[in-house]
Amino acid sequence: MDVDGLIRAHRQSWQRLEAATARGPKALARQGGERIDEVVRLYLLTSAHLAELRTRSHDRELERYLSHVVATAHGAIYGSRPRTVRGLLATFGERYRGALGRTRLHVAVAGLLLLGTCVAVGMWAWASPEAQAGLVPGYVSTLAEQGGSLRDPSAGLSTAIFLNNVRVAMLAFALGITLGLGTVWVLVTNGVLIGGLAGTAVAVGGGQRFFSLVLPHGFLELLAIAIAAGAGLRMGWSVIEPGDRTRKQALALAGRDAALVVVGVVPAFALAGAIEGLLTGVTGVPVAEIVGGAGVAAAYAWFVLVAPASRERDEPTGAVTGTRPA
Repeated sequence: MDVDGLIRAHRQSWQRLEAATARGPKALARQGGERIDEVVRLYLLTSAHLAELRTRSHDRELERYLSHVVATAHGAIYGSRPRTVRGLLATFGERYRGALGRTRLHVAVAGLLLLGTCVAVGMWAWASPEAQAGLVPGYVSTLAEQGGSLRDPSAGLSTAIFLNNVRVAMLAFALGITLGLGTVWVLVTNGVLIGGLAGTAVAVGGGQRFFSLVLPHGFLELLAIAIAAGAGLRMGWSVIEPGDRTRKQALALAGRDAALVVVGVVPAFALAGAIEGLLTGVTGVPVAEIVGGAGVAAAYAWFVLVAPASRERDEPTGAVTGTRPA
């Protein structure tokens, strides 16, 4: 066995593992989900090196060093499980934002597709009586309360759109397995629905009432749909472009992240439901309600899409400095 070659090839990995776990379970837990995943991978790799060394070499110095690194890493990894509700929520938050960070591009694509369809169809419905006749009647019969209309939309229409958006988000995620084609179809059809309703409401003089009912919670709902659909698109894309993994491996990895991302949209819909029930139409100042809803959606978007998953921390210098670990 070429021990010197093994050291040259892998000592930097051993250093990273040693540095990441030197401060114990609590410090490791604060580093975030993506960093913990890397530490687990390095731990498995270093354990394999140690097993190979024990069976094929008699370099006791290197064996003692790797035994120490593996034992320290084991304690940090398996001792870092959160033991309090606060710790569990903190770990989930870090892992969720890490998973969403790896899905951010797909979320952007889903959001642009949904918003672009809404705007395009809305402008078409606003300008074309033929489009209004083709798009709206079937929707109004199922979404508006009995006796309501788009000239004077009722609160029931707002609630129905909310419930429809929850269903759309879950469906857009689930249909990611169809190489993303089902997800695209769901986004487009929902964009046609919302855009058609909005454009027709504006055309018949009910735009102000429509937007005052829908927008306070609608901003957050559209964001949640984009996040769930982005998770679906990532699953589909992992099959189309698996990279250096097999398609099965790529789908499994993307699926784990996607499932975590979708769990994270549940609070968004719960908050949107609270806004719809407690804020929409209550204050008598529609502009304030719309601005408030937009602010909540912006804060949620910042938390899950922009805020760093964890703060960068200084790491101690590793022990491998020469041809042999010290």
